[in-house]
Amino acid sequence: MNQKLKLWLRAANPTAPPRGMAEAQRSARVGAAALVIGAVQGLAGLPTISGKMEQSAALMMQGGAVPAHDQAMFEGVMTAMAPVMIGGVLVLSAVYLVLAVVQWRKMTWLIPALMLVLLAYSLISVVNGFALLGDEAGQLYGPLAIVQWIIMLATGFLYAAAVRGGLMLSRLKRSF
Repeated sequence: MNQKLKLWLRAANPTAPPRGMAEAQRSARVGAAALVIGAVQGLAGLPTISGKMEQSAALMMQGGAVPAHDQAMFEGVMTAMAPVMIGGVLVLSAVYLVLAVVQWRKMTWLIPALMLVLLAYSLISVVNGFALLGDEAGQLYGPLAIVQWIIMLATGFLYAAAVRGGLMLSRLKRSF
């Protein structure tokens, strides 16, 4: 295996403490890679947003969550929400890419730590969604969602490695 690849894989390991400044820098920069992966993941899900919105609206109306006299208004709101959701994903992906550039240059621990908190919130929301939807959860969450959760967990490991590298860099900078 290529020596540089080995160094980057070691830097991406959240259980291996950085052995020096160069490795701490690589570990911190792994957070930038995780942010890029997050942005690409969000953009990859764009084509499915409209379909998922329609599917969830249909499930809510079938389940009786929307009274009959409010169904027309509900359908209008759900139709208007799809472009808003798409815009939100585009904006968040752009923010992720900007944060990736900042993380690559500054090599801080703060950005990956914030992303770990947001990732934990997201995963808790998914578990809560499963608990609330019960048997219908399988209709909304397909194989693509499972792949996305696996990617989210992988980026979580990368964020943890980046926090570790950023903290070591912070300690090293204070010691000089």
